[in-house]
Amino acid sequence: MRIDAWTQFEAISLRGGRMKRPLVAFAVATGLLVALSGPALAAGVVNPVTNATSDPYSGCTVGQGTGRNYLNSEVEPYGAVNPTDTANVIAVWQQDRWSNGGAHGLAAGVTKNGGSIWTVGSLPFSQCAAGTPTELQYERASDPWVSFGPGTPGDHNAGATAYAVSLSFNQSPGKNGNTVGAAVSYDGGTTWVNAQSLHSDSQTGVPVPVLDSNFQFFHDKESVTADPDPKHAGTAYVVWDVLIGPNMSVEADLHAAAFHDKTLFSKTTDFGVTWSPVRVINDNVNKSTNQNNQTIGNVIVVDPTTGTLYDFFNQIYNTGSNAGGNPSGAHGYNVAFQKSTDGGDTWSAPQLIASLLTAGVSDPNNVNPTTNKPPAPIRTGDILPEPAIDPATGDLYVVWQDARFSGHDEIVISASNDGGSHWSSPKRVNSPTGNQAFTANVAVSDSGSTVAVSYYQFGTTSLGSEPTTYLIKKFPASAVTSTNPHSIDTGATATPVGDTFNMLDAPYAGGYFVGDYEALLAVGSGFNPVFVQGTCGTTLSCSALTSVTPPADRTPTKKNSTDVFEGSGF
Repeated sequence: MRIDAWTQFEAISLRGGRMKRPLVAFAVATGLLVALSGPALAAGVVNPVTNATSDPYSGCTVGQGTGRNYLNSEVEPYGAVNPTDTANVIAVWQQDRWSNGGAHGLAAGVTKNGGSIWTVGSLPFSQCAAGTPTELQYERASDPWVSFGPGTPGDHNAGATAYAVSLSFNQSPGKNGNTVGAAVSYDGGTTWVNAQSLHSDSQTGVPVPVLDSNFQFFHDKESVTADPDPKHAGTAYVVWDVLIGPNMSVEADLHAAAFHDKTLFSKTTDFGVTWSPVRVINDNVNKSTNQNNQTIGNVIVVDPTTGTLYDFFNQIYNTGSNAGGNPSGAHGYNVAFQKSTDGGDTWSAPQLIASLLTAGVSDPNNVNPTTNKPPAPIRTGDILPEPAIDPATGDLYVVWQDARFSGHDEIVISASNDGGSHWSSPKRVNSPTGNQAFTANVAVSDSGSTVAVSYYQFGTTSLGSEPTTYLIKKFPASAVTSTNPHSIDTGATATPVGDTFNMLDAPYAGGYFVGDYEALLAVGSGFNPVFVQGTCGTTLSCSALTSVTPPADRTPTKKNSTDVFEGSGF
């Protein structure tokens, strides 16, 4: 999603996203099995995680009348692979996306045989999910994320724990309740326990959770990362941002001269039984002018060789002096990071990597269904950088959308081999076909020798047709820092992961939408993409909207418009 013409008076929200808790098991195994075999491609195999009958919330009516709900749509997946059993993969996603933020709930798919059979069920983060604890009884959930870490409470040296998080919130008129929720699984994703809201205390200065009556605060875009070091078994980190305004109505963009934004952090060291009080790790303030800025898309990677935590994000600097909080004067979107060498207790100041020069993604050959006029907006990961770390060397990589090479959005990458002190010049990843590329992710093979980037790219569009393909490129790590400017874009081959589909089949949420992010998992020497695509190829027979051509009609069809897929062996 892109917010255009932002100023110092605007902030961005992509709202879609202690006390010991009783061990109440929340089962994913609902009997919804997906056992369809996917197409074998030259580089790997793709299997469906969901299908037309796998929606665990198909009978839920919570929030009815507060927006358009695209029943049977799955968007914005993430995934994790069990480090002790690579046949065990968990995918999470938004189920039944709303037009104006979030979904009926978050769902999880679990495979324990490498992807040919998936079990789908709900996650305990919203009212639609049976068994959700009282403090997570919200109307909607968004921003799914999952991460595996070593050990379980019963045996710190065996098995693995999966950590899942959500942005849970209310959307009904007069309600702004919202929080970040967490739950864990000790059995590979079959059951989920210790579901709870994260909490602030008197030192935080920000309410977590936020009450319905408080329209000043909204939490957004959380992620969770398990520490991969067995010496730190049971440790995981959650990071996100919170927008703060004088009288906030969050579903719209924040327009207030006095807005603030803080980056928040919490961790568990006991396998998700409890979480530390939320702490501020970045207040985003230009101290010389008292103008406030923000981050979005915070994601932590951990260097297993040193234990250093790196939090990557988009640091958005607004107008004002270049002194104080913005010494380099890089107004606008910036790919940035901060790091901690003491397990998250203290953090460095934000360090800028490069300007993030997205132009947004739209299609002049189709129409915005809210106006019946071109262009058709596509909601993408355009303001969200995505990082990865080489597990063998600690080298850092980050990808993002950028228009610097062609004037339209493409995928670029930068790398650092000295802990972030220096970064390579951004280099284009996607093949320069003349068509827009968007929503990238990056991973490094377990051996550290190969980097992979996954992304969507348009074909040639026409009225009623937006052919879109999910692709992966693999290349040696040396290609990123090579002096050859085309070592990746024309020097590496893009491999289709799934089938070409029509983006106009997707639900509409500020743009045609399959997710602000997808996932790319390193598995041995290969990679497993987790992604969403339309279910009916390049036709419009599965469109989530009644009509996408003039006269457009956003009334939901309730068709199975999109599904989650997982590739293996790429």
